[in-house]
Amino acid sequence: MRNLSNKKAQFFILTTVVIVGVFYTLSRYINQYAFVDTSRSAIGSETFFLDNIKDKTIKTVEISSPTELSQNLGIYKNFVERMASDKGYSFVFSYVIGSNAVNVTMVLISERMNLKSTFTVLRP
Repeated sequence: MRNLSNKKAQFFILTTVVIVGVFYTLSRYINQYAFVDTSRSAIGSETFFLDNIKDKTIKTVEISSPTELSQNLGIYKNFVERMASDKGYSFVFSYVIGSNAVNVTMVLISERMNLKSTFTVLRP
């Protein structure tokens, strides 16, 4: 009985190796243009970048205490401008802190598009 179990294991391993070999051989012959290229959507992500910065700006204003708001927005401004520069964008982030609201203006310039967003966030 032990001999039969050993042959089943050998058959399973051999079958697995053959299947992997067939898939590998097929993958070498399939036209590379048949695959979907998703990198194009990641390259043109200016609108997603700007929307993400807007959402996080609103969150930063909402969670900051009145004494820390100016400092937190200054740190965030430096961070997003540096991140935009690393991505190859020209980005201007400006804000004015009022008594009960923060007015924010963002301008993003890339090789393909110019985007601008102006919004107001109420202070807690």
